[in-house]
Amino acid sequence: MTIQQTPDEEWRQLRHSTEHALKILLSEISNHRDPQSLFEAYTYAKEISARALQSRMLGYLPAENGTFRALHREIQQEMISRYQGVVPEALLRTPYRGKTHEGLFSLLQENLERPVQAAMLRIVTGDNVHTERRARELRELGFDLHWYEEEEISIYKLRSLDLDFDMIPSIVRNNARRTKSYTKDEKKRILGDAGIPENG
Repeated sequence: MTIQQTPDEEWRQLRHSTEHALKILLSEISNHRDPQSLFEAYTYAKEISARALQSRMLGYLPAENGTFRALHREIQQEMISRYQGVVPEALLRTPYRGKTHEGLFSLLQENLERPVQAAMLRIVTGDNVHTERRARELRELGFDLHWYEEEEISIYKLRSLDLDFDMIPSIVRNNARRTKSYTKDEKKRILGDAGIPENG
């Protein structure tokens, strides 16, 4: 059985490998005799440093975020208070409650009311493709997360810990769209009974 390392343990292990990889890369850049060696040094340094910095970031952020979980409970309680008995219970659950979204929220909360570059968020997830979509999903829940661009750099700012409950109907509608437990006609009837438009 493999014992999983904590982020801090992984950081300590990877830090020296990262230093070594970056020294090799700098040496290849200075010498630049063989382009292939330069490219190989770069890809290795990029991979190992990304893993190391993600570990350092996850060690810096809380392993569990009580505020994130409390806000999720508030959203779910509001959904239940509005739609219990009208919408099936399975559609009254808040999505996006996993560790990826929690880690993104933690970094944004750590920088509350301050801008966070998308590149910083990508350190949390280790994902260059889906990270910004994950951040936007927090906005779908009603988190007060603002996005803008500055000199073509994507910036995110968690402006407060207030929730926008106007997003509740959209959450229920999106839950209905995702589920395979109901037919299209059943989903239409459920949303209609709840007074939630099918499109929006």
